[in-house]
Amino acid sequence: MRLEILLTMLFFFAGTGLSGYALCRVLRLKKEGILFRILCGILLWWALMELILVPMTMRFQSFHRFTAVYSAVIALCCLAGVFCWREILEDVRELPQKLREHLTFGHLAALALIAYQLSFIHHHMYLEWDDAYYVNLANAAVYSDRIYWVYPETGAFADFDKRYVLSLWPVFYAWLSRLTGVLPTIMAHTILPLIVVPSAYLVYVLTGRELFRDDRGLQGMFLALAVLMHLFMSGEHTAGITFLSITPWVGKGVLAAVLLPALFLLILRTAGREQAGNWILLGIACLGGCLLSSMGILLTPVLVGAAVLTVAVYKRSVCYLCRGAAACIPCVVLGIYYIYLTR
Repeated sequence: MRLEILLTMLFFFAGTGLSGYALCRVLRLKKEGILFRILCGILLWWALMELILVPMTMRFQSFHRFTAVYSAVIALCCLAGVFCWREILEDVRELPQKLREHLTFGHLAALALIAYQLSFIHHHMYLEWDDAYYVNLANAAVYSDRIYWVYPETGAFADFDKRYVLSLWPVFYAWLSRLTGVLPTIMAHTILPLIVVPSAYLVYVLTGRELFRDDRGLQGMFLALAVLMHLFMSGEHTAGITFLSITPWVGKGVLAAVLLPALFLLILRTAGREQAGNWILLGIACLGGCLLSSMGILLTPVLVGAAVLTVAVYKRSVCYLCRGAAACIPCVVLGIYYIYLTR
């Protein structure tokens, strides 16, 4: 199992890194570093899955056909990233120096706490009623070769559950299961946390850099505080801050721990650097949030809209407000369709 874990992590972070380099070149976001490119790739993978998965689900396409289409798209994204080899080599050469410059006591303390968190999740797996639905949805996709045709709790053929059909996050780790040959249940409970937890703290690293650009010590303290909050600031299993420690395979947990903090980071970037690429990336993140949970279709435009309105009033910029509204269009479209489905 260690080999499967390492190979899946290598595939995910290498693939998202290459995709992120390609996306940043298209969006003309330069000199951003490896970590930011990986985050861009993660958001791109999720957005592309939502874009492909929703129409294929509605047209009753098979899971193996979706796997072929989505895998081909991801392969093209990774191939495009290979053509950014100059930027990759430049960032790799600078990496040792940046590590020496940026690693502080706070960063080291955070890394130790993250290692403890990963060990805790691995040895003390928490299972709840959500697993009977979401993990079985992934199992049903792999073994029945149908996307959401089979009700996961009974195995009976059923109509789409309108609450979840637009946000099929379990299909993401079902796809990983099909590629690696690992059972979806094992993928969700054993391997996926080692992808989601580092992705969450990747967002906090970048947020700390954005908030405290000239103080590396504060950046490390910010990351350590974020890890402490996720570990010890809530004992309630349904609280958003606890999801990362107990159910990092559940879509709403990934939404709370990765996507919403990423939206905050991207809003900070648009407030400081109003490049077109930052706005497009914010729109991609909004679309990716819709994959994770049906709550993302609502929470994403609410968070982005409120933040953009606040910044627009402060900057007295109607243009800024219009760009923020445009970034929320994917969520608004899916929200309208969701209302239509539930009539």
